[in-house]
Amino acid sequence: MSTNYVEIATFKLANGVTEADFLEQNEHFMAYIKAQPGLLYRSVSKHADSGVYTDLVYWNTLDDAKRVQAAFEHEPVCQQFAALIDKDSLSLALTEVVAQTPCSE
Repeated sequence: MSTNYVEIATFKLANGVTEADFLEQNEHFMAYIKAQPGLLYRSVSKHADSGVYTDLVYWNTLDDAKRVQAAFEHEPVCQQFAALIDKDSLSLALTEVVAQTPCSE
């Protein structure tokens, strides 16, 4: 049995960025992520009171997650996505899944 990993990013939008701007760019970023080997699932949610977004990405393996994290620095679509995020608010964690239920659509 392989162990899955979850990448958890929390952040606020950069000054002047609207949620509509973010969601539009997120569609391009989502297309990039969906094309990456090892992706199991991704969701983005927002805390209504604080405006903090949570981006969860489930990866098949640790290597899959690290490969995409390394590519993030030089892929144009990733940089365009990152430009919408307040860098000072960003928190990123990569965690090992220890229990889970199957994903279903």
